[in-house]
Amino acid sequence: MIKHAMSEYKERVSAIRGGKKTRPTDPNARRAQFEAYADMFKEPYPESLEVRNWFVAAPGREIPIRIYRQKSEGPQPTILYFHGGGYMSGSLYTHDTVVANIAEGTGAQVIAVHYRRTPENPYPAAVDDGFFMLNWMIVNAEMFGIDTDNLALAGDSAGGGLTAALSLMARDRNGPKLKMQILLYPGPMNTDMETDSYVRINHDPQFNKNDLEFYMRAYLSGNMDSKDPYAVPLQATNYGDLPPAFVHIAELDPLYDEGVLWCERINAAGGQAELRIAENLEHSFLRAVTISPEAKVEAGVLYAAIRKGMSLD
Repeated sequence: MIKHAMSEYKERVSAIRGGKKTRPTDPNARRAQFEAYADMFKEPYPESLEVRNWFVAAPGREIPIRIYRQKSEGPQPTILYFHGGGYMSGSLYTHDTVVANIAEGTGAQVIAVHYRRTPENPYPAAVDDGFFMLNWMIVNAEMFGIDTDNLALAGDSAGGGLTAALSLMARDRNGPKLKMQILLYPGPMNTDMETDSYVRINHDPQFNKNDLEFYMRAYLSGNMDSKDPYAVPLQATNYGDLPPAFVHIAELDPLYDEGVLWCERINAAGGQAELRIAENLEHSFLRAVTISPEAKVEAGVLYAAIRKGMSLD
């Protein structure tokens, strides 16, 4: 295994996943693995937060959410957060500590969404759940103490892909106005599995272009020729009028190029997109903050960028 700023983290995760063994294709087995290594890095909730679960009624379904609210009265700037996990294996549980840390580090209220997952619910289920929740925040702002003038979208990995898709959808469908879109090592947002970073950064036997293609095929029901930008955000033809973006990518991540392209295209269209590269770190570095000083520094950079973008300082 390549030695870098997340080596200890990766060694622990690799042990849970079975070393160099091929990852299971069964979604329940993948979910169990994810929860097992999330357990290793779970931390108590910060004292500054009140955390509660809720179930949002939507047509024909319920959408589970977890609300991380600052212990103060009145409307609060709010981030709608989408967990990673390849659209398949993540959950509110697997991302609990990551989201709590974001809420504490920024001072914002964060509402984490457990969208419908593949393969049981392929595209457009997750995006539909996300757009429903965007509008739900406006309708239910008073009940849940949401400052509708200060909203942001955020997500990591596949959740970053959903954040990109929902930023496009909110623009196109007259959705709520957003102060920021925050993409954390986002992807896959493309069906091109031959980009430079997919080919060049291929040292992790359990997180490489084959693994990412597996997730994307499940998400798209095998339609890797899709040109739908809400399914494959880097297929968009219009990157104008999107909310300001902060995109945080890892230097040693096969998804590196996805975040770079998203920023380049927004800036080329006259928008605002800031790219931050976490040097010598891998995908999912926000989980490694307790054992990697470099990851902890990057987390601080992220929280500061959100506070600036949402005028929280």
